[in-house]
Amino acid sequence: MDTHPFVLREEPTPAIIALLKSVTLGTNGARYRHLNTEERIGELYHPLFVSLERSDERVLANITFCRRGESWYVRYFAFDQVFQSNKTSFRSKGSGVLKQRVENIFLAAENGELDGTRANLFYAYIDPRNDRSLFMSQNFGFETMAKIATQTFSRVRPTPCPHVKKIGLNEQLKAHVSNQFSHRPFYFEFHTFNASPFYGYYHGDELVAYCKTHRADWVIERLPGRYGGALLKMMPFIPGVRRILKPKSHTFIVADSVWVKEGHEHVLQRLFESVLHLEKLNLVIWWVDTTDVVYQRVKNSTKWGILHKINGVSDVDLVVRSKMDAQTGFETATYTSGVDFI
Repeated sequence: MDTHPFVLREEPTPAIIALLKSVTLGTNGARYRHLNTEERIGELYHPLFVSLERSDERVLANITFCRRGESWYVRYFAFDQVFQSNKTSFRSKGSGVLKQRVENIFLAAENGELDGTRANLFYAYIDPRNDRSLFMSQNFGFETMAKIATQTFSRVRPTPCPHVKKIGLNEQLKAHVSNQFSHRPFYFEFHTFNASPFYGYYHGDELVAYCKTHRADWVIERLPGRYGGALLKMMPFIPGVRRILKPKSHTFIVADSVWVKEGHEHVLQRLFESVLHLEKLNLVIWWVDTTDVVYQRVKNSTKWGILHKINGVSDVDLVVRSKMDAQTGFETATYTSGVDFI
């Protein structure tokens, strides 16, 4: 399979890192940049960097695959600003050759011609309001298979709860997480059981709720919604909100593997609030399949905070490309790893 002019690497070059650090995500609605891109790249599991490069080593485009068995996660799909002009974009005349080259990359991975292993399925998360991401999905055979809620939880002055403790990573916890989530599509333990902490809520010695946490740092250039641009300018003058969102250096907690024992739904907000107090932050974002049973039980009873009142919940599309019946295996909610969104 001809993948020229793309270059394949298992380690990123400085030029690849420079491109990925420069990318502003989003086109319509929210716009933001990741501040700790180089750190995240170093944490990726079994990555394959597929890059379009010039003779002067400048990287014009990159697709990064995280190879998770036969399911490959499309972590980055980034293009230099030269491809965002009218003359050279995917929409322009003459772009068919470039699109075919990208399609050849997917075909080569499916046939085992990139690294000797076959990718039976690719998946990615895209904002349906983002023109570039949507265009990628529509042109390379991806279909929407699930909706992922972007659920925010914010507190201006989070208070601690004595029932909430940091949980050491132990075999009992691993077994519980596996029991709750391993049957779900895209369950992947590498990032779940890394050094970032779990927090749990205890009734006596009984663990009744927990979540995995990750820290993220963004620069926010625009908020979602019709008035997102104006709101971003007003934020320094809005008491409370300015503590939650700091556009130039916005640090927050990402939660995943969220579990609450049935009948204890009310403790989730105490768990999240205590996490914020212990981490000295003001915002949790939980990207979760909208059909997740815990989310369905807590979404209407939890006081999510001021940011939720302003922006509500935005959905992200889980898109899949598969040679098999892509609907097979989606009878349950999918597993979301928080680091895949940051």
